[in-house]
Amino acid sequence: MKKAIILLTALFVCAGLFAQDAKSGKDTTGVLMKYRRSSLYSVLIEHPTFPYAQAIDSAFLVMPIPDKFNDHNLPLRTLVSNAEKMKKGGKAKEAGNMADIDAFIATNKIPRDLIGKWFNRNPQTGAFDMKLIQDRGFYDASAADISAAEASTRNIAMLGDAGEELIGKTFMIVNDITFVDKGEQSAKAATGLKVFGALAGAVFGSGVSDLGDAAAAAINEIDGFTVNITTYLYRLVWNDEVMGTFYKMYWIGDGYLDDSKKAAFENSDVFSLDYIGATTTSGSITTSKSFSKLSKDQQMLKAVTRAVDNAIVQLQRSYDEFKVNVPIGAISADGKTVEVPIGLKEGVNEKSRYDVLLPSKDPDTGKVKYQKVAELKPVKDKIWDNRFGALEDAEMRAAAKAAGQEMKAEEGLEAEGNAYLTSTTFDIVIGAGKIFPGCVVKESTIKAQKKK
Repeated sequence: MKKAIILLTALFVCAGLFAQDAKSGKDTTGVLMKYRRSSLYSVLIEHPTFPYAQAIDSAFLVMPIPDKFNDHNLPLRTLVSNAEKMKKGGKAKEAGNMADIDAFIATNKIPRDLIGKWFNRNPQTGAFDMKLIQDRGFYDASAADISAAEASTRNIAMLGDAGEELIGKTFMIVNDITFVDKGEQSAKAATGLKVFGALAGAVFGSGVSDLGDAAAAAINEIDGFTVNITTYLYRLVWNDEVMGTFYKMYWIGDGYLDDSKKAAFENSDVFSLDYIGATTTSGSITTSKSFSKLSKDQQMLKAVTRAVDNAIVQLQRSYDEFKVNVPIGAISADGKTVEVPIGLKEGVNEKSRYDVLLPSKDPDTGKVKYQKVAELKPVKDKIWDNRFGALEDAEMRAAAKAAGQEMKAEEGLEAEGNAYLTSTTFDIVIGAGKIFPGCVVKESTIKAQKKK
């Protein structure tokens, strides 16, 4: 009986959190749209004197926030690096970056503005509303209507839920991106091989010389970029104490005026960001000069986007609180497999394992909690390649194959997944029959796949 009640409650919660198309539960692209995402603010550390600095800046500012997060970007997206620290390395460089980030957060009152964005603050009047929380939390309009400082018990309870599920899952990442040019490297390698071919030909004969020229031509055909990235992760602090201070000291309902509270919020220093940790990784793309249609700017956008995606995956591997929950997309008729709209961009590989969580509402607190009911593993050859530019990679491989050429499995051209899918298929390892529409998946143990 108790299990049935939990299931009914969970399905009720899912109906509110995961509103879906009546027939398929998906939108037209196959990606579930309505579920409570964490929110992300992404910042770039600029290096104005570094190679391709302007190209990196431009690419970063137009790249999309990963679709498993809500876009919580503020207008201020960059901070300029202290050039002196870049001459150093290791801990000295890291300490310099941390000092720059701390100054950026404090000087620009970043935590305050992240809160202001959550409550749709009007900068002229200082008034707040609940429209964004209503939209991201899937609350009905009446539940989200707080027109004065004396919020009702129901509204406070709702804000407690929103605080845990929404506001308290607001993250800032600060990205330090530097550049390596594969095009220049391949040109140097090609020149070296031509010299080698000429020397070898003089000693061993023309056949070896021809081999050197052929290898040089093949290498010179390859172009692209690598960017290295160190990403620092922070989390917005939102708890009962901060919420109480916010309502008591700063809340101004929409349509009301209170100059003292407006000034108090603008000068407040009670909001903060907690530093969680950092990771260093890279993003690479290699293109064929014969088959790729990408300009240099497009190549840089692809490399930068993949680097940030890789950094997010590495941070999620290290810090459980940063992992995202993603709804089950579909359950097979035989109940043995499920589809989930995640793929290579989220770090899925054949060794990945995911927990299936059943959401339910705690009757005492009204907050959503999650119970593990199953475990999943990806099905080989059914992993979605949803990385930025994956379709272009697939089309380039197809064009090369049609021309009788075989793309080498290196530097982003490898066919690790299928770019034409819209989700990854998972086998249900444990818990078949316990997965229902509205359940979510979360990474458990992730093991990096070794490169061959």
